[in-house]
Amino acid sequence: MPIPINTGVVGKEYPPWPVTVERGRIKDFARALGDLNPFYLDDQVGAASEWGDIIAPPTFAASFRDERADSGALLRDLGVDISRVLHGEQEFESHRPLRPGETYLCRTKVLDIYEKTGRSGPMAFVVRETAITDRAGEVVATMRHVTVVRL
Repeated sequence: MPIPINTGVVGKEYPPWPVTVERGRIKDFARALGDLNPFYLDDQVGAASEWGDIIAPPTFAASFRDERADSGALLRDLGVDISRVLHGEQEFESHRPLRPGETYLCRTKVLDIYEKTGRSGPMAFVVRETAITDRAGEVVATMRHVTVVRL
């Protein structure tokens, strides 16, 4: 008998959190990826670019964390423990580059939960979306996450 998952969390929005992008973190992230693009690493190249500064790699938002948040809230809301959870997929949509010194607001919402059965048995797929907005409230980037829960 499969473990039930609380599908009532579809539509739930979690408390928003601010992230201020730091120049050093952009450079460290790019180096960790092995991406030596001067738009990410060279302050002079960035200053001369159309953006007027270095920019973050498109996947940089994956490093955004709400340090004050209860990291177990989603699992408790779903009614599952971490031993059943796998990272499924992550997708990034960038409307414009993230820049150092800017503060963005991140808002995460559960979009969908669906089930499939694979070779290892039934699984639930939890689809979340995080909208990243600037000070004017315009969406700068969107992250979509799929978390797999083994039922």
